[in-house]
Amino acid sequence: MIKLDKNKFEYMFSQDVLDIFKQYQQKNGEYEIGGILVGEIYLEHNTVVVKKAIVSKNAKRSFKGVNIDKKEMQRALNKVRVKSDYKWYYLGDWHTHPGPLPKPSLVDMFSYKSTVKKAILVTNFIMFVIVGNDEDIAKAILTEVYFKNE
Repeated sequence: MIKLDKNKFEYMFSQDVLDIFKQYQQKNGEYEIGGILVGEIYLEHNTVVVKKAIVSKNAKRSFKGVNIDKKEMQRALNKVRVKSDYKWYYLGDWHTHPGPLPKPSLVDMFSYKSTVKKAILVTNFIMFVIVGNDEDIAKAILTEVYFKNE
C-alpha cells in the first residue's frame, strides 16, 4: 500500500485538470457531471499531482445529482494506467455543483463515507472534489481528502 503522511499531505492540479473543471462548470442550468481523478504520487515529497479528470459520459445526471458509471470509469482508469506505464493511480472522485462556492451536500457526505469504507485502494487516502461555477476556478474547487484508518 502507498502511504502518505496525512499531516504533511499536499496536492496540486495540472492545467489539464483545471481546464476540464472549467469546461464542465454548471453555468447555464446544466446537469451535474463528474468522474474520477487520476495522477502521480511522490512519496519523497508527500505530494499528489492530479494529472487527469476523467468524465463519466454514461453517468446518470440531474441538476443536483450525478451517479458516475463505475464500470465505465474502471475501463478508463485501466487505459490511463497502461498508457502512463502504471505511474498514474486512481486518486478519487469529482463532480460539479450549480453554485459558485461548493460545499458538500448530505448526500455527498454519505457517499464519501460509503466510498471510504468500500473502496479498494492502493493508497491510504482518497480525494473528493466538488467544482462550483465561480469565474475564478481556484475559488470554485473544494477538495476534501479522507485517510483510511490504519
